[in-house]
Amino acid sequence: MIEIVAASFLIGFSGAASPGPMTASVLGLGSRQPGRFVAGLVAGHGIPEAAMVAAIAFGVRDVPHIDLIAILGSGVLVALGTMQFLRAGETVAATGETRTPVAFGLACTLGNPYWWVWWLTFGVGFLALHPAFVEFYVGHIGADIVWLGLLAFAVSRGANVLGAHYKKVVQASGLAMVLFGLYFILTILFA
Repeated sequence: MIEIVAASFLIGFSGAASPGPMTASVLGLGSRQPGRFVAGLVAGHGIPEAAMVAAIAFGVRDVPHIDLIAILGSGVLVALGTMQFLRAGETVAATGETRTPVAFGLACTLGNPYWWVWWLTFGVGFLALHPAFVEFYVGHIGADIVWLGLLAFAVSRGANVLGAHYKKVVQASGLAMVLFGLYFILTILFA
């Protein structure tokens, strides 16, 4: 079953490395407490991922109220991105985003309609052909841990190099999260 872990790692890595709200949040907040933040972010992301794998394992192929869930999650992304943009210069102790990385990971995941589409198409298909659910999850979440961990490490080192200019990176990241959230809402409403 090591080949399932390896395949799901590579598949998961391609998704983890693509631009999206998880990447934007690490770029904006990952320098403050990179280890703790990424661990919480991945845990928040891993909860719905585990639920989706379990649901597929038990034969669920459709999620009720998926549009409502995605719109609510997208709204949270807009709110968190706005707070990140406005509070870019504040210290770690004053920012709620770094105190609640699990909730942040949940919002980034559930608010992303592409996450839903990926799981309800490719994820279902892959697991139907290779029903090694635990192995798939281990490889898949492992890719998130590796990518986001490396990204947070690089951002934390880069923040020291950029100095005062890093505030602009945090603001750009917050703006990107707002734009992702708004784009997701529009996609859901007008699809």
